Amino acid sequence: MAKASEHGKIIAAAAKAALAPIGCVRKGQSRVWYSDQRYWLIAVEFQPSGWSKGSYLNIFVAWLWKESYGYAIAYRPAKFVPFENAEQFTPQIAHMAAVAAREVQKQRERFKTFNRIYQHLLSDSHRDDWPKYNAAVAAGLAGEMLTARRLFNEMAAWQTHGYGWQEKLKVDSAALAELLDEPAQFRAAVLAIIERRRNIMRLPPDPHCLDALNPTELP
Repeated sequence: MAKASEHGKIIAAAAKAALAPIGCVRKGQSRVWYSDQRYWLIAVEFQPSGWSKGSYLNIFVAWLWKESYGYAIAYRPAKFVPFENAEQFTPQIAHMAAVAAREVQKQRERFKTFNRIYQHLLSDSHRDDWPKYNAAVAAGLAGEMLTARRLFNEMAAWQTHGYGWQEKLKVDSAALAELLDEPAQFRAAVLAIIERRRNIMRLPPDPHCLDALNPTELP
């Protein structure tokens, strides 16, 4: 294993000090930290530069019923911090880590109920591919089967560009759409996707994660 660089050690220490107390977990020895929200996830990345020592800060949100790797929300809440020396870098990266912690709390609050997630996804469902798929799945989990069926039908009618991931998404959407008349089977199929995604991301199994949903909150 390669020896950690000086600036890498400073980043790791700052991230641990800011993120571990709020329940985030580091991915191995990487610069990525996770906030496990059971059926969704917040990721914090202290991204290195290909040109100089230092760090960017990236925040990601993923819905874990999305079969393939990737994030639904991604943004940078802070500017790149270059490494010049330990004295200059340490307080600046500590500030960046504090920003990261605030952003994690902000996303937790933003999506603290399934109703908030559902309304957010529904507002974005006019966009084809993953946004529409995510909204369709959320509608099905919410028991809003008419909305789910409409969105899955729109997925079936979606004119793709022939990319492999697009065709797979249509196939996966069609398979879930066939289960809408059997809500328990639909939920079980979504849970199986979540568990596979958690396994790929090396998160612990959480077979009861969908028990946390509260569709009665929905209007």
